[in-house]
Amino acid sequence: MRRMLVVVASMLLASCATQLSQTPPSGVTSDITAPQPQPGSVWRYAVTDGFTRIPLGTVEYRVTGISGDVVTVEVQTDRHRSVELYAPDGNWLRRPATNMQAFEYSPAYRAFDFPLTAGKRWRARAMAKDPTDGRSFPVIIEGRVLGWERGKVPAGEFDALKVRRHVILDYYAQHDRGQSVIMETDWYAPAVNQVVRRETTSQYLKLVQMEAPRFIRVSGDDPSDGDKLPRYEQDDWLVYELVSHGKK
Repeated sequence: MRRMLVVVASMLLASCATQLSQTPPSGVTSDITAPQPQPGSVWRYAVTDGFTRIPLGTVEYRVTGISGDVVTVEVQTDRHRSVELYAPDGNWLRRPATNMQAFEYSPAYRAFDFPLTAGKRWRARAMAKDPTDGRSFPVIIEGRVLGWERGKVPAGEFDALKVRRHVILDYYAQHDRGQSVIMETDWYAPAVNQVVRRETTSQYLKLVQMEAPRFIRVSGDDPSDGDKLPRYEQDDWLVYELVSHGKK
């Protein structure tokens, strides 16, 4: 658990090291309105491991339909195809939680609270339903727009609002997995009405040891609580960077 806390603390310190501008770049409005989804719109991202920087492939999102207040998006990775559902403002109706399976959210998972403006904060609650077994779990989302930041991704260089969410998801799997603590950071660029960079990571409460430990504690080791259960375990840290966008 101590190692997990060190990882999270270092990530938070790095993210807060520089105070971001609260003033939009020249020619950009201070209030960023919700995007208008269009069938055929495509965004493709390169995915890397945040810890090792090893490339993990690509993921492509394609808007395939709009019906009422539901936007259908086909998601294609190097190995898997799935369908996600969104509200017209881009908030989540059916989408995988960070490092977890897909959930159906009611009301929509408020990833964004448009109009976005530097310094804005919001707090939202929803229920996450696991469609495989029908169980529902509460979700608490705390979001904040940290400010403006200019950054470079494979698709180009963009001015973006940096949005951070701290999320508590009270999902549990019997005798194995408990509450998840999630941190999501998006760089939302008005020039493309989409996120150009995203970082996601989480920790979950491990309830039991499903396999033999890889290391055995010996005399003189740090007497931390690392072997004790329950404890929080570090999940993947994934980085998504926009490679291309357009319509097909």
